[in-house]
Amino acid sequence: MPTFSRRSFFKLLTATAGATLIAQGEETTNTTPHTKNLLPKNEKQTRVVVVGGGMGGLTVAETIKQNDPENKIEVIVLERNAHYFACPMSNTLFADLKELKAMNIAFSFDYTQAEKNHNIDVIITEVINADVAHKTLTTTGGTINYDYVVVAPGIDYNYQKLFPTWDDTKIRRAMKETPAAMYSDSGREKQTLLNQLHEWKAQGGEGYFVIIPPKGGKVRCKPASYERACMVSAYIQKHQLPGKVYLLDNAPKPQAKGPKFIEVFIKYHKESLIFNGMSGAEMEKRIQKAGFTLENFMKKENFSKVEDLFATCDVTDVDFDKKEISFTYADNFDDEGKAQSVNYAIANLIPYHRGNKTAELFDVKRDKWGGIVCAPNKIYSVSDSTLYVAGDIIGYHKFDPAAQTAVSVGMLTGESIARRILKGTDSIDLSKAGITCFSMVADQPLSAIEISKTIKVDDQGVAQAGSSKLDFREGMGLIGWYQAVIETPFKY
Repeated sequence: MPTFSRRSFFKLLTATAGATLIAQGEETTNTTPHTKNLLPKNEKQTRVVVVGGGMGGLTVAETIKQNDPENKIEVIVLERNAHYFACPMSNTLFADLKELKAMNIAFSFDYTQAEKNHNIDVIITEVINADVAHKTLTTTGGTINYDYVVVAPGIDYNYQKLFPTWDDTKIRRAMKETPAAMYSDSGREKQTLLNQLHEWKAQGGEGYFVIIPPKGGKVRCKPASYERACMVSAYIQKHQLPGKVYLLDNAPKPQAKGPKFIEVFIKYHKESLIFNGMSGAEMEKRIQKAGFTLENFMKKENFSKVEDLFATCDVTDVDFDKKEISFTYADNFDDEGKAQSVNYAIANLIPYHRGNKTAELFDVKRDKWGGIVCAPNKIYSVSDSTLYVAGDIIGYHKFDPAAQTAVSVGMLTGESIARRILKGTDSIDLSKAGITCFSMVADQPLSAIEISKTIKVDDQGVAQAGSSKLDFREGMGLIGWYQAVIETPFKY
């Protein structure tokens, strides 16, 4: 009778479960619950099951094992995608940067090296039910028991909140034709946009590449829309295309790293990027007309006056047949709001975000956004202290959803779980998290914007951003950050 090693078992399971895998945001074709035991529990080990193999979940999993020298903890990651696509820095793909090619920078990873290097097990399957009372998860491949669970499924899109009158058919069309490309979904959405960009270039590159940022609220990586606009603009300049990037934002200034992005639009993308109806040249004229120089306008006390100088574009509908976007244009400098429209060659429509619906399977307290509400000063659920949270869906605390947040907080969470299991002490200092975020903004020269934030914890045990610093950095700094934070868990 043939025997199977533990690794062989997982490889076999992955192969047989593959037919049920889906990209995030699509419907599952087969979610029939399997009643077989996915993996019998070793009673000599404490089992931690991590739901979601993104940056947050994988960091927690690996950190637990790094703090478990005697192998007393079994860590299993359940992930529905066989490959992970890293969102951070992936907007640079739109600029076709020679530096990335020269350094062979990767964005798509499988879990082979993570399993091997960190002594964890990754099962490619989808969680479809959770029984927290009996500590049992049901997946498309079978059931699995746990002692502790870490819920880290990421985000979902919320088109219904953005366009309440849209039906499911129109939402599906938006996802297919104007993808948001904010998922870590094996890169499907990002590749669709890249294909559209290359086809546009081949056809002459006329018209607009329209980018519609989310209308505020809690969203993954707020600077991403503006970084993407800069990278597409760099591509247009590199290939001398007649088209332009058109940002339609319901805010009069970029919703993250605002002063630096405005400066970048003016310095590097003056004629190839339009922000709310204004080219960089027009922005500069308005700043001068108001009595400022570009340098003193970027000071905090002066930049706050941007709402009086710049316009807003509040998108109200999209006609996919006509490739036309309707919006309300309000120019605070000249006139009142009025209905306008623009035709697009390519559109990147980014709706509101919400917590991934997988979190709803767990019978614990959630907030209105869909995040799991944590206990004060903790990263476990206020309803169940054996249920931890990682990544975007951390509730109660006021973290910005982003890769660096997921990694930084994930490391502290992994250490805390290991310490609790091995030493019986339950402590975590969330003020040690610290956040750094880079956005590539130009390729000639290679330039990035960096923001760094400290984390403070208030009297109610809520962790949130403290002091911050915003500055320009040489673009290779972003590449180094990416390699350290993103590539390390998957490759080394």
